[in-house]
Amino acid sequence: MIPEFPEFKKLELSDKEDVEKFTSKYPPYADHNFLGTWSWDVREQMQISQLDGNYVIHFSSYDLGERFYTFLGDNNINNTIRELIDLSKKQNLKPELKLIPEAVIGDVDKNLFNVLEDRDHFDYVYDIEELKNYKGGKFESKRRESNNFTKKYQNAKVVILDLRDKNIQKNILGLYKRWSENKLKKEPEFNFNHEIIVLEKFFSASDKLDLISVGVFIDSELVAFCIDELKKSEYAISHVIKADPLFTGAYSFLMQRNAEILYTKGKKYFNYEQDVGSPSLRVAKTLFRPCFFLKKYLIAYKNL
Repeated sequence: MIPEFPEFKKLELSDKEDVEKFTSKYPPYADHNFLGTWSWDVREQMQISQLDGNYVIHFSSYDLGERFYTFLGDNNINNTIRELIDLSKKQNLKPELKLIPEAVIGDVDKNLFNVLEDRDHFDYVYDIEELKNYKGGKFESKRRESNNFTKKYQNAKVVILDLRDKNIQKNILGLYKRWSENKLKKEPEFNFNHEIIVLEKFFSASDKLDLISVGVFIDSELVAFCIDELKKSEYAISHVIKADPLFTGAYSFLMQRNAEILYTKGKKYFNYEQDVGSPSLRVAKTLFRPCFFLKKYLIAYKNL
C-alpha cells in the first residue's frame, strides 16, 4: 500500500502492482515507470507516496544521489506542486520539482510557476517497425553497420536469454566488464558498480518481471545483449543495452534484431530512455532516429 502524503515508504519490488495502478494511464516515462525507478535505485533511497491522488517519488538521482521530488498524475495539480516545493524548502532541498512528465503540465498555473523543459531527461522513443527495417536515407548508417556486422560475423547467433541461468548471468557480467573497462578509459569517473547492481536486481527478480533479454553470440562468446521490459501497452522500454566495443556494428545489429523480436510481441514503440546530458549518448541515440520524445520538465515558483 502506498501511504498518503506526508508519509512515505521505501520503494520495494512488492510495490509494483500499486505503482502501476497510477502509471498505467500514461505513456511509460522512464523515471516514473516502476521497473526503471526500482532497478536504478542503487542506493536504496527512493521513497514513494500519494498526494491528491497523484503518484509522488522522493527521488535519488541515478548518478550523484541528489534528492528531489517528482510526481505523475492529473488531480489538483497546483496544490500537489505547492505542497512538494514547500516540503523541498523545509528539507533544505532545491525548491523545484524535477522530471515532471509532459502529461502533467497542461493544468499548471503559469502565473504561479515557471515550467522549463529538461532536455537532458527527455525519453527517446522509436518506431519499432522502422528499427527492424532500417529503410531509407535516415537509416543509411545503421543499415550499413548492421549489414557489415552480418557479413563479417556470419556465425553470429541471436538468442533469447534466460536471466535466471547462471551461465547466462556470467556471460552478461563478463561482457559488461569488457564494456566498462573501455568506458573507464574515456571517462575515469564512471561508476561501473551501479549497473552491476541493476543487472543483479534483474537476475534475482526476472521471474517476477515482464522482461525479455536478447543476446548476440559469436561462437560461444556473448558480444551484445539488451534487457527490455514489455509493457501491457504498445510500448517496450530499454533498461540495459551493451555491446563489446571490439565488434564494430554490434549495437546496430542488436537494435535491429531486438526490434524484430519486439514487433512479433505486438509492440509499436521502443523507449530508449534519456541521454542525461551526455553529448556522446545524445548523438548515439539520435542516430537511431527517434519518432518523438517523452518530455520532462522542471517546475519552480515564480519570483522566489
